[in-house]
Amino acid sequence: MNNKKIVFLKMVVKNHPLLQENLEFSLVADQRVTTEDADDLTNLYGRVWINNITTIVGRNATGKTTTMQFLLGILELLLQNKSINQTRLGRVLYGDEPITVDTYFYGSNNALYMDEVIFEKVEDNWLIGQETIYVKKALTSTAKKEIFNFDGARVWEDREQLDDKLKSVLAPDDSIFRMLLAREKYQAQGIFDTLLFTNVNALFYNGAHVPQEILAFLDPSVEYLEIGQSDSGQSFYRLKFKNNSKEITDSNFATIEYYLSSGTAKAITMYQQVLRALQTGGIVFIDELENHFNQAIVRSFIQYFTDPTINKKRAVLIFSTHYSMLLDDLNRGDQIYVARRNVNIDLTRYSDFDVRQDIQKSEVFDADILKGTSPDYKAFMALVKATKEVINGE
Repeated sequence: MNNKKIVFLKMVVKNHPLLQENLEFSLVADQRVTTEDADDLTNLYGRVWINNITTIVGRNATGKTTTMQFLLGILELLLQNKSINQTRLGRVLYGDEPITVDTYFYGSNNALYMDEVIFEKVEDNWLIGQETIYVKKALTSTAKKEIFNFDGARVWEDREQLDDKLKSVLAPDDSIFRMLLAREKYQAQGIFDTLLFTNVNALFYNGAHVPQEILAFLDPSVEYLEIGQSDSGQSFYRLKFKNNSKEITDSNFATIEYYLSSGTAKAITMYQQVLRALQTGGIVFIDELENHFNQAIVRSFIQYFTDPTINKKRAVLIFSTHYSMLLDDLNRGDQIYVARRNVNIDLTRYSDFDVRQDIQKSEVFDADILKGTSPDYKAFMALVKATKEVINGE
């Protein structure tokens, strides 16, 4: 059995018209790791740890979803062997100029990799113009700040140097990273995308019976919920509430949705994706984690990834949120990315801000101490004035 794994560390995006230059997103912890917060992290080697939970927090239109889609897209391209048009990259590649993305990985055979890919627009399609994979040894003696320095690193493969036979079978929108996975026999992290369900209420569960434990936690009034398939292949739902003899059956989810709350339906769907990530040690992406959920449900999703008796495979949760109060549930500043937008989308780790440690993170965020995390007061007062004028018929 192959036990070699490859783990995502960091992404850097360059020359994107909507993003700050060299926009970074990293799972690697940059703060000191103590015994008190060790459950929140996974040790890769030496003093290098990655966060099991990372959130992007910001007000509306600050680029949280764009960043999530970029992360998902590049990991789908590199780790899942998908073509560009099969990933979310098609939704986030903009402009006419080439866009460069550097993505860093750790191989469990003590190797560090950087994949540098340059996306180019050809007519109306985005293709891979250039791509180079670099490799270096992961040494415990290497300073943390030098982990991502690949100056002088060996070129593992250069797309332009491939022989004609390989070039002929490699599509222009496919990455050469699949060659690394195949040759080195790496087991890639599973990537679980739940962004589809951010604003869409749907119910999916890979099993005939939704576990009673889930139902009891989400809605104690539900006796059972079963999802099967009709003879035509459509989903077929059977729902029954306690103290009610009537069983609700229908192949149309809209009927079930009338009885089952949107939060319950979404939580069942999301739970399955979270469970798959925990079982395989994958990365699950959730946009607007608080959407349709109360705080207890949100906190339960987060706690799964900080409980070593549950997160045995060291899975990773990456989520976005508008709710600053969730920040106080996170122990470390390097678990939090603050999204702000003036002209371009800016992403900064909370640990990089110079803020007092005795102030709750939610207070720092809501008081706009970081600048750009709360609605502008003048804009708010202008909206109040305009609202009064409409109400008063002025």
